[in-house]
Amino acid sequence: MRRPIVFVTDYGRDDAYAAALIGAVWSVEPMTVVVEGTHGIPPGDILAGAYQLKALAEAFDENAVFCAVVDPGVGTDRKALAVQIGDLVCVAPDNGLITYLWAEAPINERWAVSLDIPEGASNTFHGRDVFAPAAGQIVGGERLEEMGDPIDAPVLLPEAFAQRQVDRVVGRVAVVDHFGNVISTIRGQDLSGASVVSVQWPGGSTNSVVSTYAEIGEGVAALFGSVDHLEIAARGAPAASKGGPQAGDEITVMLM
Repeated sequence: MRRPIVFVTDYGRDDAYAAALIGAVWSVEPMTVVVEGTHGIPPGDILAGAYQLKALAEAFDENAVFCAVVDPGVGTDRKALAVQIGDLVCVAPDNGLITYLWAEAPINERWAVSLDIPEGASNTFHGRDVFAPAAGQIVGGERLEEMGDPIDAPVLLPEAFAQRQVDRVVGRVAVVDHFGNVISTIRGQDLSGASVVSVQWPGGSTNSVVSTYAEIGEGVAALFGSVDHLEIAARGAPAASKGGPQAGDEITVMLM
């Protein structure tokens, strides 16, 4: 089976940008299967893009090629990357979008190259002119080592990782999903086996920790979601409408 390309962008659905990526892939490899993973990343929100890229990478076979574009620095001197994690490949701007893919992979299973910017590429649309064609070339069999020079240390987002202190873990909101669930940067592995006493954010807190959304009573509760990131959620309503955290808030987990 031909390798599929999965798009992860902040392009939305109201303009031509998302569909232009498909055209750019098909101009290189016409028979490629394309999957619109999401075009709903909040504009310019690299952290949200890094989380959604991680979530989709966990859902797809490693045969997939990801084309991830959340690129507020498009046209500047930021690098363009092609990254291999095991058998999974991702093309993306070097701005932290690959943070979770890179940091959570074994060191001996990850490597990256810097992609050349083609002559004549638009300074405002590298998704169409750089990343989508590069993804198509990878599907067509081009090897990463043929596409650019190696990079040892891609840009990573420090804010994507929670900080463990003596009796707490401090992170922040990464994503507010379609249902209004507030997904944090705090991962199950950040707790190192400790128990959650309470979860706090500016103006609110909860000591209710559940395993399913159906267990949530009035107000909000904390739980670990399908990607093993701590969420604050309400049952049948956005968490923020029940006093939960807002986008960008700091989240603190008190431990026992």
